Amino acid sequence: MIITKTPYRVSLFGGGSDHPAWFKENGGEVISLAIDKYCYLSTRVLPPFFDHKFRIVYSKIETPDNYLDIKHPAIRMGIQKYAPNDFLEIQHHGDLPARSGVGSSSAFAVGLIHSLKLLKGVNPSPTDLANDAIALEQIDLEENVGSQDQIACALGGINSISFHTSGFWKATPISLSNERISEIEDRMVLVFSGVSRISSDISKNFLADLKSKTNAMNRTIELATECTKILNSGSDLDQLGEMFNESWSLKRALNPDSVNSKLQELWDRAKIAGALGGKVLGAGGGGFCMFWVKQGERESFIKKLGPVVHVPVKISFTGSTCLLNSTNFDA
Repeated sequence: MIITKTPYRVSLFGGGSDHPAWFKENGGEVISLAIDKYCYLSTRVLPPFFDHKFRIVYSKIETPDNYLDIKHPAIRMGIQKYAPNDFLEIQHHGDLPARSGVGSSSAFAVGLIHSLKLLKGVNPSPTDLANDAIALEQIDLEENVGSQDQIACALGGINSISFHTSGFWKATPISLSNERISEIEDRMVLVFSGVSRISSDISKNFLADLKSKTNAMNRTIELATECTKILNSGSDLDQLGEMFNESWSLKRALNPDSVNSKLQELWDRAKIAGALGGKVLGAGGGGFCMFWVKQGERESFIKKLGPVVHVPVKISFTGSTCLLNSTNFDA
């Protein structure tokens, strides 16, 4: 049996510029960090005396005799690419809900590929995992997703990720003191909107007529660059609040589907409660919002915000890891 643990992520700035439809023409840059909430996948080769050939457990349970009949698209394609001759049991557990803007689909893709490769005796590097997950989602599954989530989930930590027109990407870790890290964690407040959505569907409107959105996209990239400078310089992190406000406006301009009435109502409540700024995570349209508060005012903000599902998070400095690798079956 193989058990992998892969972190979810929070994107700070530059979202959208990591989509190949944009960066292969213009380049891109994002700031992203992995969080201590995880996707777990257990994978094993089934012994021959079970009635079923496959057992796939997520929000549903599937027991097909042929992997081509598996309804979960990522698992079906993952098995086809990496373990087409094996009969498998794959089970998924997640700390946060799917379709919520924290990179859950990419964390799943990274963890799945990690598990299947380990099952074959291959120990992939974080870079290989990221590239394989990008290919699985963008090419094999033809989903309208960017490339930052797979990298953040595979590598972990806080990274400035640059995307080049050649298709090449580079992740530069942002090294901070423990005090600086604690301050970032204290200022981030993740709140669940209760709205589930499919990122690929929300992104369709963003991808429409990208050339007309050049100014907004360039400013989005500038905010990512400014964020890196602020984090590295030791400057007052209050500055990020206004940058998040601008990023929220840019996101709405780039894709009106990213912010609905429920998210706007939550945003308005957060500002009254004292948020310096905030953003809807991922493609938007629902899922989690992240609000940025003054240092030391986290609990006060949460109390003033009123009834919400609040998820405390810390930064995860490890990417996808193997918790168990025991491929021998004991009768």
